[in-house]
Amino acid sequence: MRNYELFASILRRCTPRCSLPLATLVLAASALTAQSVSPPIAEYQEKARSSFQLHNGSLFPLTVVLEVRGFKVTEAGEVEDVPLDTSRVHVSLSAMSFRMPPKSSYRVFYEAAGDTLPAWFNILSAMSGARTDNGLNVRLLLPHVVYLNQKQHLKKQEVAIRAFELTASGKARIQLENVGPNLGRVLQLNVSDGKATSEPTGGFPLFPRSRRWTEVPWTGEAPPNHISVHFARFSIDTMVTASREALAGDTSNGTARP
Repeated sequence: MRNYELFASILRRCTPRCSLPLATLVLAASALTAQSVSPPIAEYQEKARSSFQLHNGSLFPLTVVLEVRGFKVTEAGEVEDVPLDTSRVHVSLSAMSFRMPPKSSYRVFYEAAGDTLPAWFNILSAMSGARTDNGLNVRLLLPHVVYLNQKQHLKKQEVAIRAFELTASGKARIQLENVGPNLGRVLQLNVSDGKATSEPTGGFPLFPRSRRWTEVPWTGEAPPNHISVHFARFSIDTMVTASREALAGDTSNGTARP
């Protein structure tokens, strides 16, 4: 996600471990399932004027404090919490703190715009006052993740496959690179050997001018030699030789693909 898959399933539903205060999100969410945010992720073109809803399904009144934070995703898919760049991204909320009675819901309205696009951030709802079955007080962090997309769509020629590896544990690892300025989203990726085909990966964002590793389990008898990557407006299907150490041939964005 891996702990951050909760935030990232929430984020991309983005990925893996979170090493900063957001780790609290995962620990608390596993302990208390009565609190929720809907929707967990929202995407808009250029500007947002929208809302999300918090639900307190517990028997305890909750105090909620909101904070807008930025985030970034590493090549390994690990999500890192960072301060919001307020010089570039502007977010206003209808409330910054409030109380929620037991078994209640509360809707938060917000407006957001970016001086440059794409932009992304999350609105963290810190909920305190609930207790676990053994009486432990818990502070729960629930994110509402927002993407402000650019008008231009990610293009096929802006995506490159930079590495294709097989691991000793039987997984195929693929490194993708977005060489352009536009945010895109991988909807599905799988590999095959002409006979067997892997289960597809879950979707994830491919951020501008960045690389991202992803992996799929491989159980075929022969090494996979074909990669299929599906985006909203195009697909990449290419023959590539997998290596246990490095890619045998780099398929850059200048390479023609079938």
